[in-house]
Amino acid sequence: MAEDAGMKYLVITSKHHDGFAMYHSLVTKYNVYDATPFHRDPLKELALACARHNIKFGFYYSQAQDWHEPNGAGNTWDFGPDEKKDYDQYLRGKAEPQVKELLTAYGPICLIWFDTPKMMNGERVQRFIDIVHSMQPATLIDGRLGNGQSGDYQSMGDNRIPNAPVAGDWEVPATLNNTWGYKKDDNNWKTPEDLTFKLVDIVSKGGGNYLLNVGPTSEGLIPQPSQDNLRAVGRWLKVNGEAIYGAGPTPFGDELGAEDKSVLDKNGKPGFKAATDWRCTTKPGKLYIHLFKWPSGSFELSKVKGQGDQGVSSGWP
Repeated sequence: MAEDAGMKYLVITSKHHDGFAMYHSLVTKYNVYDATPFHRDPLKELALACARHNIKFGFYYSQAQDWHEPNGAGNTWDFGPDEKKDYDQYLRGKAEPQVKELLTAYGPICLIWFDTPKMMNGERVQRFIDIVHSMQPATLIDGRLGNGQSGDYQSMGDNRIPNAPVAGDWEVPATLNNTWGYKKDDNNWKTPEDLTFKLVDIVSKGGGNYLLNVGPTSEGLIPQPSQDNLRAVGRWLKVNGEAIYGAGPTPFGDELGAEDKSVLDKNGKPGFKAATDWRCTTKPGKLYIHLFKWPSGSFELSKVKGQGDQGVSSGWP
């Protein structure tokens, strides 16, 4: 399904804040292989599937919060205040060994997506960086490992697409509805049109990737609306992928929107009113114009200098 959707890499939860490993960990028996009747390693199977379909494979790993461990961060209702815990005992005894497992037993790992870096000071962050770089130097580290560092690329806030182009490499983690996991009564699905616009919007603002979340059911099935909507984007990409993969930011900017002084944020600064009629992505010598309001009469592209090939990618009608 990921291949049909035009995706190039996949990130799967190996351990979330609850502390339960979704793979066969030898560090603790609190894992899907030893603690459930399933008695298989689904992440091993997924790694093999990604290799067959030429999709790069990565892991989400909650390095700081672990509600199952007395010295892990986050569980203050069972184990008391975080500042009174032997936090390094948890890191050295569980988190760091598990990251080593993930970098050892699942082939080439494209990235590790760390999260919620409570109490992750510079020395603790560096220990994880050293583990990753020593074991798989090509593995990227996301922007949430800790200590205010951006890692190898910047992780935007959840479902937060920047208003203007951003320099460097970055990624927008986002949901397909309102929920990260599976929620049976959340049917507020983003449409293929909305997903496609957001993808183009992100690419038009620089080196951004769109990391879209799916929440499988308890039977391990990806909900049908998720499948349908992602495959619809994939069909669009098969026609228009040249304007997305490896494309750069808009040379214009006015089409993105403008400051809205009628709305103030929590800091008293003017808000931003996004425009959605069109976007532009680029490659050397080419402009790709994506029209999302069509037909709408005439379309004028100003401030164009020089003679370059122009590729045109239509938006959703």
